[in-house]
Amino acid sequence: MADDIGTVRASCLCGNIRYNIDLPRADYPLRAGFCHCNSCRHVSGTLCMTMVFPPKRFQPSAHLLNQMHSFQFSERCTQYSCTTCGSKMLERQGSHDLVDSQVTWGIMSGTLEKADGVFEVKYHCWIEDTLDGGFSDFFQPTKGDHPERWLRGEGQSEKSPLFWQSPTFLNAQPPPQDRLHAHCKCGGVSFYIARPSTQSALGKAPWPDVLIPFHSMAPKPQDGAWWLAAGGTKFLAGVCSCDSCRLACGVEWVEWAFVPVSDITLDADGRTSFSREFGKLKRYESSPGVRRYFCGGCAATIFWDGDERPDVIDVGVGLLDAAEGARAESWLQWRSQRISFREDAIPRAESLILAAENGMKQYGHKYQGIPFK
Repeated sequence: MADDIGTVRASCLCGNIRYNIDLPRADYPLRAGFCHCNSCRHVSGTLCMTMVFPPKRFQPSAHLLNQMHSFQFSERCTQYSCTTCGSKMLERQGSHDLVDSQVTWGIMSGTLEKADGVFEVKYHCWIEDTLDGGFSDFFQPTKGDHPERWLRGEGQSEKSPLFWQSPTFLNAQPPPQDRLHAHCKCGGVSFYIARPSTQSALGKAPWPDVLIPFHSMAPKPQDGAWWLAAGGTKFLAGVCSCDSCRLACGVEWVEWAFVPVSDITLDADGRTSFSREFGKLKRYESSPGVRRYFCGGCAATIFWDGDERPDVIDVGVGLLDAAEGARAESWLQWRSQRISFREDAIPRAESLILAAENGMKQYGHKYQGIPFK
C-alpha cells in the first residue's frame, strides 16, 4: 500500500539532479557512517564523508546516473556528482562485473531533504588516517549511543577512544617556515598555503557568521583581521552547516579555513601567484556575488569565494596535508563555540547539529581551555 512507503527527496545544489528514495517505512531510519580516511577527505574537501546506506534493493536508474559525472574513486567504488554545481550525490560500491542486485549504493547524506528520522549515524571508520581524531571528536551525541569508533574499516580493526591521537601526531614537529600542500584526490587541483605573515592582516572582509551570527542585531566590532588567530600565527577555521554548503558538497557540514589569497600560491616555492582559474577548477555561482569552486575531475569542494571579501577565500580543510593531522592544528585555530548557520540545519537535522555542537564545545574545553557551557 502507498501508505506503507516513505519517500525522501534528494537534490543537488543547483537542482539539476533530483530523485526520490521510495522505501517501506519499516526500513527507516537507514544506517549511516562517517568515513575519515585520507581519500574521503581529499575527494570531498571536508574532514569526513557522511554516507547513508539504503537496502540493496535500492537501485538508481540508468537515466539518473547518465545525467551525472562519474569518478572512479577506487577499484570498487564509483562516485556520481552534478556536472553543474559539483554536488556529490551517490556512490556505487562493488566491482564492475557485479550485477545490480549485488551492488551496494551509498547516498551522500547532505543531499537528503531530511535527516532526523531518515538515518542514524552508527559508526566512524578510518580514524587512524586522521592522526589527530579529525571530525570524530567534533561529533558527540547528547542523547542515545555514540557511534562506534573504528581505527580502520568498520568491524575490521580496533576501536578508538574519544580524543584518540596517533603517536605520529604526538611526535610531529612541523618546521616553522614551511608551506602547506592542499589538493583534491585526483590531483586536478593543487596549491600551497604559506604561514601567516604581517601581509596576511592587510585585507578587509566583513565578519563571518561563524564569529558573529548573520542575523544578530548586536553591534559588530570594528574591522580587523578576524581570519587570523593565536596572535596572528594561525588561520581561523570553522564549520558551516548552511543549506548551500551542505548541498554543494553532499555532506552534513563543510569545514572551512579562512585564508588570505596573498598566502596562497600554485607552487611549493611560492613563485606562482594565486589565480581563480587553474588546473581542473570549476566554478558555480550559488547566489549573486558568491562562487563555489570544485574539481571538475573528482568533484572535491575547493573554495567559497565572495565579492564582499576578495582578499580572503575559504579553503576546504579536507584538502590539507598537514603533517600533524587532519585538523591541521599547527596551521588552524578552530572556532569551537559556534557552527555557522546552525539555524539552517536545525529544522532538518537537529540531532546531528546538537551532536556536532556538543563535540566542538568538548573539544574547545579540552584543547582550548574554554569553559564548557
